[in-house]
Amino acid sequence: MPFDVKDILRQLEAGFAPESGAPKWWQESWEDPEGFAVALAEAHAGRGVPPPKSRPGQQYDFFHDLIVRHVALERPAFRTHQRIQGWQAVGYRALHDLASRRASEWADQGVEPGMKVCLVHGVGQELLVSLLATLKLGGCFTLLPPMGPRAMATRLEALTPDFIAAEPHQLPLLKGHEPLLLKSQGRGAPGFTSHTYKPTDVVGLLFSPLVDPPHTPVPLTAENAWKGAIGDGMLTFGLSPGDLLAAPDFPVLQHLPALLFTTLLRGATYLHLEMADLALNPAPLLEHPLRALGVTPKLRDLLLRHRANLRNVQHWFRSPEEPFDAQAWRAWVKQCGLQSVPSSNILIDASAGGAVLMSSRGVNEPATDVHTDVFPVPGRAWTLKDPNESGQGAPTDVGVFTLLPDKEYPPGHVLLARIRQRYHYAGTLGFRHDGRTYSAKEVTAALEGLPFLAGTSVVPVSTGGLASHSRFILLAFTGATPAPSSGEQEIHRRIEMLLGGDFLPDRIEFFPLFPHRVKGAVDDAWCASQFFTGALHKKAKDPMFQALTALRGRLLESAAASGEDDPSPAR
Repeated sequence: MPFDVKDILRQLEAGFAPESGAPKWWQESWEDPEGFAVALAEAHAGRGVPPPKSRPGQQYDFFHDLIVRHVALERPAFRTHQRIQGWQAVGYRALHDLASRRASEWADQGVEPGMKVCLVHGVGQELLVSLLATLKLGGCFTLLPPMGPRAMATRLEALTPDFIAAEPHQLPLLKGHEPLLLKSQGRGAPGFTSHTYKPTDVVGLLFSPLVDPPHTPVPLTAENAWKGAIGDGMLTFGLSPGDLLAAPDFPVLQHLPALLFTTLLRGATYLHLEMADLALNPAPLLEHPLRALGVTPKLRDLLLRHRANLRNVQHWFRSPEEPFDAQAWRAWVKQCGLQSVPSSNILIDASAGGAVLMSSRGVNEPATDVHTDVFPVPGRAWTLKDPNESGQGAPTDVGVFTLLPDKEYPPGHVLLARIRQRYHYAGTLGFRHDGRTYSAKEVTAALEGLPFLAGTSVVPVSTGGLASHSRFILLAFTGATPAPSSGEQEIHRRIEMLLGGDFLPDRIEFFPLFPHRVKGAVDDAWCASQFFTGALHKKAKDPMFQALTALRGRLLESAAASGEDDPSPAR
């Protein structure tokens, strides 16, 4: 199908009324993703820079298209702000030189096309250089920001990398994997041409928090990565060379490398700011004109407290999976002076290549400046599946959003509701934390061995509302002894030390009881049933159950002292 990209860009810039549904070209792009990608690629090749080497459906040279094309323009590719050093920027030319030297060093150490390289870096220049070096060599990268040692070990075991790139101070997190560590001293001689991937080549293995369990490596093909980047750069965010994109507080594993690829492919600048720094001083966010700003509820509330005026923002977006507090969003829009600034809902899944759902990028009426409208992004084939998980198509106007061909992607989790020609984000299939899975098994395993705990279980609870958000409650059973006053702090400390702050539950409930067990493992179904019916609270206060719990505690102590098996648990 013929696609007039110039006219498409004009429509997106002006916005359109969602009541009439997606424009005709948008719907046609769902039916002809290949033709749409070719049209975008032809329009992407701009003047003043070398043409891209990648050809949709044929070959993809990421290093050339992300970096080499923009070297002569002398503009920053990445910009960040730190409390002490202030603003720091690295340009396309500097990235080209640093990544080429690192690729040369790594090639000497045995990195070859197809090998798995795990990048243990936080968001910053080191991550970019290592990512680009991997792409130049044709490797398969994995982003693994530093977590607790237990979480790192679980993910490294699932990944089985060939090599690991990390900084010296991160060595304690890599226990048992030290021989895989790559050495980078910046002494390599830049040379040799960059690698060209085939469309089906796996360019990355990502630990997507949208997948259950979240420590499952999800393959990202070269085709999905490149098509996602060009579609997001031109359509989702409307980036031009020199534009800035920022998304503070957006979860790294869900959104990177998609946002980095999108920015670099268009010759734009990725602005990274840490929420901890913004909490002390949000001024750096206001110092540069931002083409697109991603806003989370946490950042929204921070800017509300500081009464910030976002005159430098040309377009702001939020994830439709975040809590839908329309009143708070509208108060923020009014206070920050964004009434006439385009806004949109955008759901990004880096393991699928980038944005998968988006709304019109336009100025909405005051009563609808925050909304639940979304459309599957242009250029992706999709369908709605029945929520019963049978695999059949949705028989009603509510179904699970599923990318096609569905065998190439993990099962969908987003519920879309179709009302006439409009689509609305309607929550998730099962319990999730703002769309992300909560690794309950990792949390309970990490808490084993705490002396005051007789067992733990995690129970998800729906908070209701339009998006059916969930909270995860940790049930902490303390046996015959009440929890110590420092119990909650010790649990938090253990989780943060072994796993990381992202694994903390929303709430902790203590019960001076023993949990029911099946074959030695805590029976999660029994725990949830007892919690929701109120039985745990009643038993914790009932004198008879308190006496039985004390008796059982004595029996367990006797059994442990004699070396016998534990007595069978009572219901």
